[in-house]
Amino acid sequence: MIPLPPEREDQLGVEAEARRRLSERPEPAELPSPRQTVGAVVVTFNDANHIALTLRGLVAEVAQVVVVDLGSKDRTRETVAERFLGVPVIPLPLEAGFGAAANEGSRRLDEPFLLLVHGDARLRPGALERLYGAVNDSRRRVACTGPRLVAPHGVVELSAGFRPTRWRTWRAAWTELVPRWKLLGPRRKPKRVAYFAPTVRTDVDWVSGAAMLLRRDAFDEVGGMDERYFLAYGDIDLCLRLRRAGWVVTYEPRARAIHLDHVDENPGSRRAARRRFARRHGALARHLFGHD
Repeated sequence: MIPLPPEREDQLGVEAEARRRLSERPEPAELPSPRQTVGAVVVTFNDANHIALTLRGLVAEVAQVVVVDLGSKDRTRETVAERFLGVPVIPLPLEAGFGAAANEGSRRLDEPFLLLVHGDARLRPGALERLYGAVNDSRRRVACTGPRLVAPHGVVELSAGFRPTRWRTWRAAWTELVPRWKLLGPRRKPKRVAYFAPTVRTDVDWVSGAAMLLRRDAFDEVGGMDERYFLAYGDIDLCLRLRRAGWVVTYEPRARAIHLDHVDENPGSRRAARRRFARRHGALARHLFGHD
């Protein structure tokens, strides 16, 4: 029998010791089901056409669902009351805004995790489990995670991003003025618009408020959503405040949500929100975030 070289014997000894240590490591604790720990706040505004399908999936996956309606003129509230007897509907005037609706709904729930969903967003099967796994990453203080948003016709929407810097803002403005396909020629023009959309879980500065899963303690620590934002920039402001408080915001693209519709905010309200955001965070984000 040919003896092994000393360095090979040392390597085998190190490998055996590593296997022994791995075998002695305790099994990770099994996470409780989202059916026990997640409460959902669904903010609606004229969503009668699709609120039934949205709630049908949520009531089977989370512990409790609360609907906060912002002055719908259609049968949104009636549809919820008729088809989902156990789901409370909290009416608010439209002027209250989506931030106030999210805060009001969160106060009605006791679960340690909050799922904030707009009435025009529908989580795909398996999305909540992936988001739940991401926010329960024991190695880091993950406060918030969001899925990839896809329009009904398949185009990836702006779902996450980074805090604006001077370089990113100027680069985005230049790209808007001179798209890449103009430099490459008309034959290279893309057929589909694609925003920032990595294929693996990625730490980001913000995720879209159309659908996000949050830790209740982190949400309460930063004071919830700023109710001075009606819609635009409110979700980004929340995520940046979480980052400043030492929490992690992550984007989970394997979790998908269909964004069925969009709410058109008043241009004056968007401009006021942009100015407020700039005063707080020191950067204008028109080109980066896609708001006017």
